[in-house]
Amino acid sequence: MRKRRRGSVIVVVLVLITLASLLLARFMEDNSLELAMATREVDRSRLRMDAMSELELALAVIAEIRSIDLNKVHDPAQGYDDPHKYAGIPVREGLEVNFEYEDESGKLPLATLDKNTLIQLLYSLGLEQRDAERVADAMVAWTSKKYESIEEEATDAAYQRAKLSFKPARRPLRSFEELRTIGVAKDFFFDEDGNPTRLLRDFQQCVSLYTFGDTNINTASDALLLSQGLDERQLALIRDRQNEQKKRTTGVPPYFRVTSEVRQLIGAAGSLSRFDDEVHLMWVRVTVKEGQAKCRVSALVAIREDVTFTAASADPDTASSIDALTGTTTARTFTATTAASTSSTGVTATPTTGMGRSFGGGTGTSMAKAPTALTPGVVPNSASAVTLGGRTSSTSLNYPFQIIAWSEDNGAPKVTAPLDEDEPTAIRRPGQMSTSTTPSKNK
Repeated sequence: MRKRRRGSVIVVVLVLITLASLLLARFMEDNSLELAMATREVDRSRLRMDAMSELELALAVIAEIRSIDLNKVHDPAQGYDDPHKYAGIPVREGLEVNFEYEDESGKLPLATLDKNTLIQLLYSLGLEQRDAERVADAMVAWTSKKYESIEEEATDAAYQRAKLSFKPARRPLRSFEELRTIGVAKDFFFDEDGNPTRLLRDFQQCVSLYTFGDTNINTASDALLLSQGLDERQLALIRDRQNEQKKRTTGVPPYFRVTSEVRQLIGAAGSLSRFDDEVHLMWVRVTVKEGQAKCRVSALVAIREDVTFTAASADPDTASSIDALTGTTTARTFTATTAASTSSTGVTATPTTGMGRSFGGGTGTSMAKAPTALTPGVVPNSASAVTLGGRTSSTSLNYPFQIIAWSEDNGAPKVTAPLDEDEPTAIRRPGQMSTSTTPSKNK
């Protein structure tokens, strides 16, 4: 009996040890998950500050380059493609940084395009002549208060007969998603499943929803240049000038500083009426990575003060709106401001910068429009001037640029529907194509 009791005790002890081990393992697993989540949150917060600091460095370098180069920004080849190299400031140990620049003003302002220009652009992107005319007609009818579409699917009556009736916007597009509602156009920009087509993606690379001065020829795409009347030979001359490894003359920068240089290069033929040589509006994207943690910030920066965005209208029948045919506009203008500023998207952007420092790796001059605040982005409680280290406090921030849109991404990249790689992008030159604004109506 005694041996049996001893055996039972041993079994009970083993069972208890097993249960305790399972509970301990579960406890450690839960705590490991919570610890990993907390660590990632700390990493995201730290990397977000690193990303914003890197963005400010890029803007500081752009501001200095602009101040010493005839108050113009042309192309990343000016030196802001690698801000750390220009500034002579090394990247923090363990941190990987990548800068990307997308010149929004290297596109055509969609709000200023007339019907014929839209036809030429759509034709150059691969549409047949008749299809380009139909899509352009529908888009102009959607944006103009005085124009009625000759395409049955894009008339006011067709929109009223929809399952959910609506009216045309009677103002330029505020989002490319609006194309889903425009008769005729939606059939070319989206497929049967509602996914964007190659035409839409190419179109987005050629036009901007913002309005600014002329298009920057330094960053304009091949399709855009061809659609505006340049031929393949002239395009090749421009690309050779921009490519350092080809026919560019030694000592000549791989970008155009004045538009007269383009005319001298390509000859008298070819229209340059829509082009200039500088950046007006630009996306600056900074990606920082440390270990497995990653953060990306993107800012749409108005380099010049002539940038506008289409204003929303409450009712097309009662509110004044932009007329895409006459060129009269009701738009939001972005100008240089102090302290916090509100973007067109309703997001408040509060610039914080270290613009007052001097970079040893550059020209040795101070950054343009250096702020006088003791702590950039922080408004002192007292309005009285206080001197500290030779600087005077201020209640305003003299920021050199206007940030009008902002986005952050700490997760995995977005997955988009794959395009057919066997179908190359069609780029055609309009040539002597017809630009009639009144094609016959389909029966």
